[in-house]
Amino acid sequence: MSDGPHRSLPMRRHWKALAARAATPAYSPTQVAEAFPVALKRDFREAPLSQIRDILGGGPQSSLFQEDRTAQLEAARRACRGSAAGNTLIDCAIEANANGLTGDAAFKTTLENALDTHARANCHAVEEHYKRENWPNPAHVRDRLGAARDACSFGAVATELISGKTNDKSDLRLPKRKGLDEGPPL
Repeated sequence: MSDGPHRSLPMRRHWKALAARAATPAYSPTQVAEAFPVALKRDFREAPLSQIRDILGGGPQSSLFQEDRTAQLEAARRACRGSAAGNTLIDCAIEANANGLTGDAAFKTTLENALDTHARANCHAVEEHYKRENWPNPAHVRDRLGAARDACSFGAVATELISGKTNDKSDLRLPKRKGLDEGPPL
């Protein structure tokens, strides 16, 4: 007997936890949604946030060297090989640069778009995995993940990442339910 297809999911532990919550009916939609920001913060913790912010922010003359910013962003990509979150962030930064955005507004927009893109890609990967494993109802998992993604405030997650509050380990863990009243609703 298997514990479910989330065990063999070729993703990191925090995405497996989100997939397990989405597939298990005992978890409420709120509990599935609370796992989403944790998974995103854990992935983007290793992304080159400060480097991308410096490239987009520049100084008073930053708007003069828009072509140079693209080259700097591509150089940053070579430095973070293997990081899906980092590469998504760089892709969104290149798009923001092409749209003429600069400064902190460009970085926040870039980060929000990268979080949304990364969340969609991981939800799609989970759904495809559940389909391959012949899970009885992969559409149920997709719907629960979609609802959790819709409930996630990418702006709030981006603000936390920008402020550096994600360095605290307790912020990167799912809350433990220990009380009698914290169980599934009856």
